[in-house]
Amino acid sequence: MDAYTQSVAHHRAGRFDDAIAAARQALVEAPDDPLVHNLLGVCLTSVPSATEGIQLLRRAVARWPGHEHLVTNLAIALQNAGEQKEAWRYLRHLLVLNPASATAIDRLAMLSMTWRGDRNGAARLADRAARLSPQDEGIRINQSLAWAPHDLDRTILALDAAITINPRNTYAYVQKAGALMRRGQLQPALHPLRRALKLDPNHDDAIKHALRCQHYHAASQSAATQEPGPGTGILLRGPFSTASGYAHMGRRYIQTLRKQQMPLQAIGVFGHETWADEPLDKPVGAKAAINIMVPLAVEPIPGLTTILYSMFEGPRISRTWAQQSLAADMVIVPTQSSRLAWASAGYPDDRIRVCPLGVDAEPSAADAPPLTLVDASGRRVDSYRHRFLNVSDAIPRKNLDGVLRVWLRATNRNDDAVLILKPGKGGNEAARRHLQSVVRQTQDHVGRSFADAAPIVLVDQPLSEAEMTGLFRTANYYFSLSHGEGWDLPLSKAGAMGMGLIAPAHSSYMDYLDDRFARMIPCTIGPAHLPYSRDPWEPFFGLDWWEPDEEVAAGIVADIIAGRDKGMPDASGHLLGNFTWDQATHKLRRILADAGLLRDGGTI
Repeated sequence: MDAYTQSVAHHRAGRFDDAIAAARQALVEAPDDPLVHNLLGVCLTSVPSATEGIQLLRRAVARWPGHEHLVTNLAIALQNAGEQKEAWRYLRHLLVLNPASATAIDRLAMLSMTWRGDRNGAARLADRAARLSPQDEGIRINQSLAWAPHDLDRTILALDAAITINPRNTYAYVQKAGALMRRGQLQPALHPLRRALKLDPNHDDAIKHALRCQHYHAASQSAATQEPGPGTGILLRGPFSTASGYAHMGRRYIQTLRKQQMPLQAIGVFGHETWADEPLDKPVGAKAAINIMVPLAVEPIPGLTTILYSMFEGPRISRTWAQQSLAADMVIVPTQSSRLAWASAGYPDDRIRVCPLGVDAEPSAADAPPLTLVDASGRRVDSYRHRFLNVSDAIPRKNLDGVLRVWLRATNRNDDAVLILKPGKGGNEAARRHLQSVVRQTQDHVGRSFADAAPIVLVDQPLSEAEMTGLFRTANYYFSLSHGEGWDLPLSKAGAMGMGLIAPAHSSYMDYLDDRFARMIPCTIGPAHLPYSRDPWEPFFGLDWWEPDEEVAAGIVADIIAGRDKGMPDASGHLLGNFTWDQATHKLRRILADAGLLRDGGTI
């Protein structure tokens, strides 16, 4: 058996080290054979570190640009490595070589959805791939995913096709059950769930779906046994156990409703959350289900009014969000900005209600001391006179590239100032790579090194609630240059704690800030795209967001550092007096009462 054949056999058996060794020998024996280069590249990209394999395939494609197998495997390896833009380029090249390549079209469909955010384009490509390869189980699954946000009927048809091809495909049964649940069809959803659990009794998603069905059925039965008219309690559904903003919002409502002794049923987005003090999964005679989440995750409960409590960070929601929102009988948003985002996309304005959220000064962590931080030279952060803080997920919408551009332009190395950056939850490798890329690009764009600016301290580890409060106490200004916010929990918390606020004059900020309470940055509206690129950012495909005026922002920062701005306004009294969680909860209860859905509406 020659080295090439040995390598193929080892690879098919999962013996990757042996496959690589044999493929290297085959390359020595036939250095000019593109198939040998292809084999070694595939073997090297099958191991955790695929860098060497990708580089080998790149060189081979440059040498044989018309070789379909080489281009296919390079595109797949790049996509698997998260290099979406380059994978997109090679998949399009593959389509030129073979316009009937179902692999290229299928993978372009997935990238259209998950990278570009073009869901309509993804559905068209997925349908084309399915026509070219109708008996490919994976392509049918991907077709169902492409259609899921648009058309649940076509989603289910694609999943049925996948099940016909492979009746033991547990994933397809679970996905079909999820699609039926999103249509509020609980009984039909039970059949594919039973099939999935018969195939795999420990299938995690199937178990979670079944738990939610049980909770929904109990809530539906409870509503049916109540007298006509308003309900006696509230049902909340949301991602309460995660670290997201929606989860934080949901937990605050749960805590406050319990304090107000309002009967409450809480159903987690996964269906299996546990509660510290008492069970919260028992029906309470609710007549409405409040879904604290994005529109695409709503699951109607038969017999209950469906309410979506959500928010958006741009001037208008997407067509997909607008379409999914129509399944809700009412949409509740926290700000006028979000109300306009739904109304401008066609959701009936008379079915939208505004219920502001609360702000968090974290009284439970009132004794938390400031964090001890040092800069790269070993100087303590608390020794700087001007300490600016930004807490943001490392995503394009947060505009960390803008924050860094302003800092480069506004500060010098001898300034008595420091910028503290806390990127999201911390400890995320993808976020680190994004931030590193933005730092490099920002220096090139501005033409100045961060070594010439005032120091930046990166806090890149997860922090507890008390430690987060300590982080806020380390700073005396909070600086946001976001392209759009549904509420901005960190900034509102900073303001409630008495920090000076610098914020763009757009989206949610306009509901709780103005020039009396913060230094406001004027903004324009422009297309949403990736930093230093014209490529779209997936969640905002085809949409606009706000562009803060960075020249004005740099002037504000420079004036503070130079002592020209000695009268930073204080927003704490305004925020704590007008935006508490008690007030938010009473407002929510009043909205339900006015709609005839809750017996006790409370007071505003």
